[in-house]
Amino acid sequence: MTIRPMAMSLPPDEEWAIIGYRSGAQDLEIKLEWRVFLPDPPPNAVNPASLEGGGASLGIDLLTERVRWAKKSLFAPKAVRLERAIVDAAEPSDVVNMADTSTMPDVLAFRTVTTPQGTFGYLRIWTFSVNDADAFIGEVTRILGLLPQNGLIIDVRGNGGGLILAGERLLQLLTPNRIVPERLHFVNTELTLRLVRGLPFLADWLPSMEQALETGSDFSQGFPVEPEKNSNLTGQKYHGPVVLITDALCYSTTDIFSAGFQDHDIGPILGVSGNTGAGGANVWDHDLLLQFLPSATSPIQPLPNNAGMRVAIRRTTRVGRMSGVPLEDLGVIPDVRHQMTLADLFEDNKDLIGRAAQLLSQRPAFLLSANLVQGPPRKLDVTTKGLNRLDVFINGRPHVSVDLVDGSRSIDLPAQLPANPQFRLEGYSGGTMVAARRL
Repeated sequence: MTIRPMAMSLPPDEEWAIIGYRSGAQDLEIKLEWRVFLPDPPPNAVNPASLEGGGASLGIDLLTERVRWAKKSLFAPKAVRLERAIVDAAEPSDVVNMADTSTMPDVLAFRTVTTPQGTFGYLRIWTFSVNDADAFIGEVTRILGLLPQNGLIIDVRGNGGGLILAGERLLQLLTPNRIVPERLHFVNTELTLRLVRGLPFLADWLPSMEQALETGSDFSQGFPVEPEKNSNLTGQKYHGPVVLITDALCYSTTDIFSAGFQDHDIGPILGVSGNTGAGGANVWDHDLLLQFLPSATSPIQPLPNNAGMRVAIRRTTRVGRMSGVPLEDLGVIPDVRHQMTLADLFEDNKDLIGRAAQLLSQRPAFLLSANLVQGPPRKLDVTTKGLNRLDVFINGRPHVSVDLVDGSRSIDLPAQLPANPQFRLEGYSGGTMVAARRL
């Protein structure tokens, strides 16, 4: 895959910058010369000009993403070498210890954090810019199984977005409830109608756009970027409480993920800014538009001097209790604010993680693990915590409902099962489903 190099801004007029600072009572300054370069993209970054690679399903702020590339190139060269080594290796385990390092080190980092409130998992998602949403979900699922199960901190600060499919599909891993993806809308114009008429994968939007002359609507009806079932294929994998950390540099897909996290009441959002970046839109690259509108009569034409551009082609609206509220220009307002401290800056986000741990400690932690024992006799061995009832479904049909106490027990299964049986377990606390698992 080749991603075209692109300068996001002109070089500065000045040759250097002088930065003043204070150390104790002493005023000091440092002189820094500008460094101008085009950072190389990560080996698995999504190609915005490729339809097959997810270019039509992108929600990304390229400037934020390329600043991230530059910071990594300048300050974390070992990480750059590690990414390349993993791509070139026959197996990721040949290069990294998979118990403490992600096979997608440009995308994910994880560790266990110890706080006065307890020990919790910490997952940093640097970007959603991946070219394979299934591989991304598989790696997150693997990581969740390695972290403490009594609470999880997900940190998406500075994440400029990426593949919308990756962000939307991630939500199902964190809740027992069905995910309803955010809705995307085209503006109703002659050109967007022509675009939608020519692309079969946009057929859902066509009827409402053809009716626009009668309805006078500015925007089309809203639909998810992919069928809703795709956001629910895997189901819940983490049953402990979850806190999401955001900032004002969360854009596009990260806006969409944060909105879905809040819309589905997965957990509290802890923000170091008043809202996310408020850029929650599906963006298309100029090269992609040239593929979709190739006619000589199209206003979309090649640009001179290898120039490029991008457009916010579909705006996003929210679901759940915020149903219909635009995400663009508004962003996601966190449930709790945290002002960054010196300890955060110099001690690896100590106070921020401590505040997140406080929020986790105020929420119940559930556990639902299960293994299929082939027998004979066939049975399910389940271990639970915080649940008082478990319902078992086989291929969507109810099999048994049992009362629970914390601990382990076995549940007998029919001697004759359908071929390739699919099990869904639903755990309840006080009459509310709070945990689910699929086998």
